[in-house]
Amino acid sequence: MLALAGEFDLAARDELTRALLNVAGDPATDQVVLDLTDTTFIDSEALGAVIVGVNAAREAGKPFRIVGATGVVHRVMDVAGLLDLIDDHHHSP
Repeated sequence: MLALAGEFDLAARDELTRALLNVAGDPATDQVVLDLTDTTFIDSEALGAVIVGVNAAREAGKPFRIVGATGVVHRVMDVAGLLDLIDDHHHSP
């Protein structure tokens, strides 16, 4: 599991990409879970990193899940079409 806290934008993109690729590529990891409980903002650049992580997990044959997305972060995931990756996405944020 990779838990994020705070705001994620262009400045965080490369580090977030590396972290997600490391988790997806770890042989001891059977699924990639991105915890956004403490994330207050995510922009399109950081979202691009998440998509890179989703693709890496798929290539490794591992499920990718997002948990804890609420408020503006949940709305960004909705606009990006990533709601299917979010646990309990049918409930209001």
